[in-house]
Amino acid sequence: MSQNTKGICFAVIGGTCWGLSGVMGKYLFDERQLTAVWLVTVRLLAAGILMLALAWTRKRNGIFDVWKRKDSAVSQFIFCIFGMAACQMSYFLAVQYSNPGTATVLQYLGPVLIMIFCLVRDRRLPRVLELAVLASVIIGVFLLATHGQPGNLAVTEQALFWGLMSAVTCAVYNIQPEKLLKEFGTLETVGWGMLAGGVLAAPVMRIWEVPGTWDSVTFLMMAGVIIIGTVVAFGCYLHGVALLGPVRGSLFGCVEPMAASILSAVVLGQVFETMDILGMVCIIAGVTSLAVFDRK
Repeated sequence: MSQNTKGICFAVIGGTCWGLSGVMGKYLFDERQLTAVWLVTVRLLAAGILMLALAWTRKRNGIFDVWKRKDSAVSQFIFCIFGMAACQMSYFLAVQYSNPGTATVLQYLGPVLIMIFCLVRDRRLPRVLELAVLASVIIGVFLLATHGQPGNLAVTEQALFWGLMSAVTCAVYNIQPEKLLKEFGTLETVGWGMLAGGVLAAPVMRIWEVPGTWDSVTFLMMAGVIIIGTVVAFGCYLHGVALLGPVRGSLFGCVEPMAASILSAVVLGQVFETMDILGMVCIIAGVTSLAVFDRK
């Protein structure tokens, strides 16, 4: 198997695992009465420990370097709250109030918000491609939210709010830790982001008050959300990016919303109307175009 083929396989597997984690989370919310805030807090703690353990096998005590300087510690702390914890919490709340497909597609507005941020930062007008992408995602959100009927929400207000919040926090998640990732590495930055975010969230979310119905299926789904949806997903996707490069890697990572939508329909029996599908296509097409054609 060539390096290119391996990269595609790893990136697609990573995106699919992310989509699968949303489906497993939705099952836990609907069938086992768990709550998004409790699930995310446990996920942050457990996945953070696992990722830092993997990082420790390579760097040993070097994983603590980020906390030894004030500037990097402050930056990591900001990422913990406004990047990692906020992104995870808003996404799973959107899943809880809607479905994994809709929540994931709304979160994929993040790259467009990053594009807008760069336009403002660079003080320049958008190019034709950027205008086309912006128009495509606006139409997509409109179709998803209203089914083409202004003034009539096709999703709940909570789902739309948390879906859009997940896009905002996804943009923060991608922009804010740039220096941390370059200096300390992905596993360490993401691992500390998850663990510290979980520690900070635990007392607020009262993690000791365990909700829902627990049986072997509940434990299995929880393990899937933590291991498959975090450790395996991040590991495969990042390895795919390393083999393909960031542009092509992010393109194949866009399989996540498609995987989430298909799995929602197949596993959960979620029915998507024509307007839902058209809206998803508009958003995914816009973000994919940005990944394929934009080299700046």
